[in-house]
Amino acid sequence: MKAVLVYDGGCGVCAFAASLVRALDWRQRIRPVRLQDAESARILAAIDEAARWDSFHFIADGKTASRGDGLLDVLGVLPMGAGIPRLAAGMPALRGASERVYSLLHAYRDRLQCAV
Repeated sequence: MKAVLVYDGGCGVCAFAASLVRALDWRQRIRPVRLQDAESARILAAIDEAARWDSFHFIADGKTASRGDGLLDVLGVLPMGAGIPRLAAGMPALRGASERVYSLLHAYRDRLQCAV
């Protein structure tokens, strides 16, 4: 089963990031779904509405990850990043760095166009 990347399709930064993931996913293991699509409500039923719009969400192997943890999990599914989640599990500093990277991207997203 394909992993699912749920993102804000109305956000240029988010759509660019989703396009980048699609370009790097030459095995086509990740299926993008826009938050604006009805399917996203079903996929993210366990997450409240405000939290759905606060971050992208990555669902793989029955696990939903968002923010910095989601970045690590997305990288882990891409062909050249398979070992990253295992590496991060043993390195709290790497997990912290992924959260800082996500926070920086999130701040730019809000500043540019996507504050909800």
